[in-house]
Amino acid sequence: MDTRFKTLALAGLFGLMSIGQAQASSLDSMKDKAGDMLSGGGSGEGTSLLSTLSSGSFNPGSLTNLTGVISYCQENGYLGSTADVAKNQVMEQLGVSSEPTDDSDYQQGLSGILQGEDQTFNLASLGDQVGEKACGMVADKAMSFVGG
Repeated sequence: MDTRFKTLALAGLFGLMSIGQAQASSLDSMKDKAGDMLSGGGSGEGTSLLSTLSSGSFNPGSLTNLTGVISYCQENGYLGSTADVAKNQVMEQLGVSSEPTDDSDYQQGLSGILQGEDQTFNLASLGDQVGEKACGMVADKAMSFVGG
């Protein structure tokens, strides 16, 4: 084989290897970013919400809003029927036997808006994985907030 051909073939092989390594690096970077989002690191509303919920620093603005958010999460498939326990305990704390459908805070929650004492989060803007994780954390927070 011609030495020049071998050199070109080797250069081409190294070029392909570099492209493969760059793609693998890019894939690893994407995995890291996704992991950051789910663990509360990174930036954006989803990460801010997860970080706030997981740190325990989130204080609900109203219990009626929490009831609406839990219903929103259930309707969107983020929470199963077991979340009814959390919702029922919140409603019991409110002293109501049915969802307060005429309450504006409830309506906000039903549309995916989680109100805190000093923050508001739009769960509808989150992706499915982050939404599911956030909804689970909201249900857990509701249970701890009402003493369940």
